[in-house]
Amino acid sequence: MDQFNVIHEAAQQGLPGEMLLVFTMVLWCIFTLILLADLHNKLNDWCFISGILFSVGALKEYLFYTLGPQLIQVGIWTDAFSEGLYSVLSAVFYYLAMPSVLVFAFFFHRLEQRAGRWFLFLSIAPYLPAAVLACIFPFTQTLYFQQDTVFCLSVAGYNWGIGILSTVVLLHALWEERLSMRFQQRRLAAMTMLVPLWFWLVSAFPYHALGIPNLGKLWQSNLIIALCILIFFLCRAFHGGIWGLRFRREPYDWTSGGQVIQRNAHYVGHALKNDLAKIEWCTALMQSRGYRDHELDIITGAVLHLKQFVNRTKLYAQQITLMPELCAVKPLFQSTVTETVFPMGRDIILSVGRCDAQPLFCDQTHLREMLSNLIDNAVNAMPEGGRIELSYCCQRWKAVISVTDTGYGMEPGTIQKVFDPYFTTSQGDGNMGLGLYYCWNVMNAHHGSISVKSAQGRGSTVSLCFPMHHRNVHKGDVQ
Repeated sequence: MDQFNVIHEAAQQGLPGEMLLVFTMVLWCIFTLILLADLHNKLNDWCFISGILFSVGALKEYLFYTLGPQLIQVGIWTDAFSEGLYSVLSAVFYYLAMPSVLVFAFFFHRLEQRAGRWFLFLSIAPYLPAAVLACIFPFTQTLYFQQDTVFCLSVAGYNWGIGILSTVVLLHALWEERLSMRFQQRRLAAMTMLVPLWFWLVSAFPYHALGIPNLGKLWQSNLIIALCILIFFLCRAFHGGIWGLRFRREPYDWTSGGQVIQRNAHYVGHALKNDLAKIEWCTALMQSRGYRDHELDIITGAVLHLKQFVNRTKLYAQQITLMPELCAVKPLFQSTVTETVFPMGRDIILSVGRCDAQPLFCDQTHLREMLSNLIDNAVNAMPEGGRIELSYCCQRWKAVISVTDTGYGMEPGTIQKVFDPYFTTSQGDGNMGLGLYYCWNVMNAHHGSISVKSAQGRGSTVSLCFPMHHRNVHKGDVQ
């Protein structure tokens, strides 16, 4: 009976057993939703693995302090089995949860793309200290080691060290993508990991290791954090999405920000390539016969651009292939002004404003197509004519290309939807509503962003924000 008295006394220090079970189920609910949000995403997979391993902490307490004594009394369990199960689950919790968080951080930072074949070693390395700890402090005796100061300090140092490293990796990844279109989504994902993680690190280990009385169960207050995160997750899922899931809409790939585009677009691209070949043949034949008109040069240039564009993208789908190079922006602007043809009877002036001399490291073909889309949108917004200005300015951390018009502008509700596929305010049949969505994907591929500022009756400004690449600072070899 002494053992049951000890168990009962220990249980009274923390949450009731039923609340520990609720705690476990809340964690399972959160991380199952994250997993189901995108079953094919490694980030979601490793977040789920980490969350399930962390839930073992609450589950083992429930099994040992609440369910275990009841099963022992009816003869289903024995004291030795209950203690052994608690020890094994504790070892799983202490030794394996944090390394899984670090592997998640590696995928969050896309180290699998950067490290290549070394990534397998990086993924295994966090578990090596766990193997050493398991040899020194066998996982079948963890229950008894919890009263050992050396064990508590070793486990605390191990988990804190990995926690700090994981946090640094996550924050560095966010810093690199602070200008990216996906920054907001990735920041939310990192927050839902880091907040409960650090609350647990601060509340769990110091008190065991330092022997501070009456605080050994402080970590259980993480239940409040878990409930808040669950509520936050559900709210975000209905408004904007989180971890790749939006309720009332289709699932989407949250690491790249893409959405589903109709497969019919691929057939359009194939037909476009065939007709471009015919146009190219005709223009070549006309040039061989001595035609040298300016309009023929425009057609030839347009055919070349469209061929390059079709080869690098699946007609406004998510798959954007970049071939970045140093690009002199001012000549690009000037050729755009020369080659742009406006509708008959429309008094529109296209000009170049501020244009810094520093080259831009980008995919020039996609940049031309984006400018063409933005100019077309500006023209549609000025049925009675107006002015369109192209500008380019370099700042310390970013380079911005802007297209400003004097059109009728947009309402705030419209601005929020302009990057959605197939959304358009044009009344004509020729506009599919994919132009700004394509620009969104291209800027996403450049790790940049696109934004719109507009007011009704005051025109609009669309800004393409490129992160400053180290190659941008070199002045030579501009293509």
